[in-house]
Amino acid sequence: MKPCRSKKNRLTFIVVLMATLWHYTIPEAYSQDNQSSGTGHFRGNISVTNNGLSLIPAFSLNRPAAIFELSLGGERLSFDPEMRFALDGQPWSFIFWWRYKIIKSEKFRLHVGAHPAFIFENKLVANGNGTMVQSMEAKRFFAGEISPRYALNEKVTVSFLYLAGRSLGKVPFALNQFVATGVQFNRVSLSEKLFFNASPQLFYLKMNEKDGYFASSSIVIGKKDFPISLGSIISKKIVSEIEVDNWIWNVSLIYSFNNEFVKRSNPML
Repeated sequence: MKPCRSKKNRLTFIVVLMATLWHYTIPEAYSQDNQSSGTGHFRGNISVTNNGLSLIPAFSLNRPAAIFELSLGGERLSFDPEMRFALDGQPWSFIFWWRYKIIKSEKFRLHVGAHPAFIFENKLVANGNGTMVQSMEAKRFFAGEISPRYALNEKVTVSFLYLAGRSLGKVPFALNQFVATGVQFNRVSLSEKLFFNASPQLFYLKMNEKDGYFASSSIVIGKKDFPISLGSIISKKIVSEIEVDNWIWNVSLIYSFNNEFVKRSNPML
């Protein structure tokens, strides 16, 4: 019972720490970013999937998971945490993105971002009695990204993403580089009530001395003015030295919300 209690204590500590960071850092950033515009947002997706997949295939969970993707901020600066758990409650990965939109026009957008990340793994370690017991280990990373996007029209956008990250702490050094180019099809009508989004892309991944080329696509089918949709991700290894499955895929049930706020100098009570 002790390992279980220890796991719950670690999870409680992480959740409390995240809530504290949210409480003390977000209002300040929101206030600074919105002094001129006076607007902000709180939006996100909450999904349950049969197979937890990651942007970097080697970091996938490969079992059922719940994923929380949130965004809170203003017109340019936002805090975009991504929190992922196995369905038994065990943490999978926490990614605390800060993103800033350098250019934001009708056709062209450019943003940069950075984050600390924690990836959790269970490992067998020897206790004081020489018995092997299961223990949770958190691997720490820091990464940054740059991403330009160009809208061909209101439904089609082409994008490029470069992401680089490195390991932190007393673990074997890891340097990951991710380069992707793709097309996003947004809210394409299937009927008067149904639409779909699709994001096919090609990407190159380098993890230390190994690298590979992959193709992937995410698809979402939803009903207009309804918060629940059905999604799927499919990824195919083209040529790779990195040891991952040839095909990986999942199906997800997604709940989405999008709230906008206006900051008033004399709020009404």
